[in-house]
Amino acid sequence: MKSTMLNRITTTFFLAVFIGLLLYLTLVITRAPSIRAVLTHDPVNGYSVESIEPEGQAKMMGLQIGDRIIEVNNRPAEEFENVTKYYSLEYADNVLIVDRDNMTKLVTFSKAWSGDHSTLELLLQLYIPGISLIIFCAFSVFLYVKRRHDPAVIMLILFFLSIGLSYYSSSASILRDPIGISIIYVVLPNIPLIFMSFMNIYLKRFDNYLIGNKTLAVLYAIVGAQSLFSLIYIWTNLFSIEVFTYIKGTYSAIVLMGNLICALKLIGKFIKHRRTKLKSLFTITLTSHLVAFTPFATLNLLPQMFGAGQILPPAFTALFLFILPVVYFYLSTSNQLFDIDFILTRFKYYTALSLIPSIVVTLVISAVLMDTPGIYWTNWIGIFLVIFIGMTLFLYAKEQIDQRFRPKLFKAMYSYQDSLDRFSRSIARVMKQADLEAVLKQEIDSLLPVSRIKFLIVDQAEHAVFPMGDDHEERVTADFLLSVMNTFKLGELIDLPYGLGLIIGRQRSRYHILWIGLKTNHTRFNSDEIRWLKTMANYSSIVFENLYLIEGLIEDLESEVRKEHTTSPWVLRLLFCLSENERRKLAADLHDSALQDQLLWYRKLESVMMDHPISDKLGRELEDIKEGLLDVIHQIRETCNELRPPLLKEMGVVEAVESIIEHTQMRVNFEVQFRSKAIHEQMDEEQITAIYRIVQELLRNADKHAGAKLVQLELELREGTIYFRYQDDGVGLDVNYMVETFEHMGLSGIKERVASLEGDISFYSERGKGLEVIILMPIIVSSGLSERGISRDSYLIS
Repeated sequence: MKSTMLNRITTTFFLAVFIGLLLYLTLVITRAPSIRAVLTHDPVNGYSVESIEPEGQAKMMGLQIGDRIIEVNNRPAEEFENVTKYYSLEYADNVLIVDRDNMTKLVTFSKAWSGDHSTLELLLQLYIPGISLIIFCAFSVFLYVKRRHDPAVIMLILFFLSIGLSYYSSSASILRDPIGISIIYVVLPNIPLIFMSFMNIYLKRFDNYLIGNKTLAVLYAIVGAQSLFSLIYIWTNLFSIEVFTYIKGTYSAIVLMGNLICALKLIGKFIKHRRTKLKSLFTITLTSHLVAFTPFATLNLLPQMFGAGQILPPAFTALFLFILPVVYFYLSTSNQLFDIDFILTRFKYYTALSLIPSIVVTLVISAVLMDTPGIYWTNWIGIFLVIFIGMTLFLYAKEQIDQRFRPKLFKAMYSYQDSLDRFSRSIARVMKQADLEAVLKQEIDSLLPVSRIKFLIVDQAEHAVFPMGDDHEERVTADFLLSVMNTFKLGELIDLPYGLGLIIGRQRSRYHILWIGLKTNHTRFNSDEIRWLKTMANYSSIVFENLYLIEGLIEDLESEVRKEHTTSPWVLRLLFCLSENERRKLAADLHDSALQDQLLWYRKLESVMMDHPISDKLGRELEDIKEGLLDVIHQIRETCNELRPPLLKEMGVVEAVESIIEHTQMRVNFEVQFRSKAIHEQMDEEQITAIYRIVQELLRNADKHAGAKLVQLELELREGTIYFRYQDDGVGLDVNYMVETFEHMGLSGIKERVASLEGDISFYSERGKGLEVIILMPIIVSSGLSERGISRDSYLIS
């Protein structure tokens, strides 16, 4: 309770101070326009203007670089505090200057409220920083409301608010307001350290960290010392302005060092984890950090360290900081990461496209403005960067606009994509080559105004093209195809003397080619049409190849099945595997749907009979319905067990046979005797299934046709061979006549199943003397499961 109260007091205090600072800074920025003139000093000429920003009063009132400052506010320049402390004219009411023509004049600056601010000044100093601060605050409030108990989120909020406050304070700092400049010199150097603290807390959830705590503590100490000296200079008069030069250099170096350490640490983490699950995380953080801070560091801080003018105003380079709240807000609230690799690939592509045009445009502008005074090399770099970044962002925007609006505004341009979608759906239903050709012809005919669409076959072995007529175009086309047939590649588009050719398939030495004639409007095929036709050719070649393989497989199967008594074991084995898979699926469907529905209705009926008063007559009828439901449930269970016995492989072959005998004895009038010797080796699941089905079929045959009183079964292992014997005392049959009765009695299925496992089967029988069946099968020792847990043979057809 005390901790909660303390947190509320701390939060309220922090919020009050933050709002108070914002109100004060807003008053400072709006109460008077900024002058934006930087001075220099030498013992001979005194103070003179070194640089002038275009948005300030100095530019508007006609001050020029090189003008000497004689007086400020009717007193010597060296008595004005901002001149001696910061080489600045901010807060001056008027200045007496001597221009480059040695003319003395008095310049008075406006001191009214925002009405005298220029539009550019308000944009750079108030509107852009203010909007940025609002965005940072909005993200912070949302995070605080949703995740206030997460330490990483609290540090992230502090990171956001520090950036927003520093950005907003920059305008007051330019005005040399002590609070504004204090915020810049104290808060801004701590931002990289706050970021590293946030990353340390955030990465704890991944058992990782960005920087060591001791190193971070040393960095905080260095920044603290720099901040202390800066505050002493800002709020006292203990040091001369020469000290401030060192303070500015130290400040810039520390900010650069902090960002450089962040970048190096992120690069190190990215390299270390580039092949782990954290790769995307460190790629995103590294990219966002570089994009956000590099412009400000390289275009503002570095030139300031070396005494050069800033290449771009901080208001522009600070805009890149907008990427930070978006990225880190996303990281803190999302469970999935966006595809940063795709974004970086597009970035490299668009920057490469923008580089040369940006250089050309910059050179043209420099040629036009070459003689303009007051433009330095830093300005040309700034112009190039603005053009370069603008072009890159434009290409990004164009891609998004194309994706979102182009299909709606220019539907005709996307008819080819619609055609591909339609064609892909159509070929999904294609079952033979003629169907593929019909779909392809229909699609091309609906989009292109062509004179002919014809399917040709180029036979390399026979050196012939067919079908071909006698007209000139067909003879020329045939001769051309024969001359280039050694260069054919599937899916390619070839230029023909009278149109185009799509190579859509190959069947041994024959190439199947679609000849598309010339366009009836006498125009050439454009690039969109050619790309569309190439894609259609690729689609068609894939489908054609699959159809060819399927047709070949079907032909092989049909030829094997047509061979009497010599059907290949692998064909039979494949067919039986397919059959067993279908039985398994059917059993699962029955168990999961019909059986469960029957059980549900049975329970509902039972509940109704127990919960409601029922007459005797109705009760007896409901009991009959209840018993009928139980019978149906039992029948469905029996059917499921027959279709796919549960745990067949786990039971083993002996237990499987005993199980089916037990179920059979419950519904037949003959006795079944089973004798087995323990089979110690683990048999393959297919053989267990085969023995089970053979016993199932023989017992069914004995029940329906044999009229037997006793059935004897034997199963044992003899020197690596499975020996199975069936004998009954039924009516028997004529073995010589048995071939014609296989189809009716199911014995042909037993013979084929044994043949599929490369076994031998013998039938011994006479009329009135029963039936004896002896089966010998080489045992297939189970070699385990495939990596998916499926038997090695069944994966082929599962």
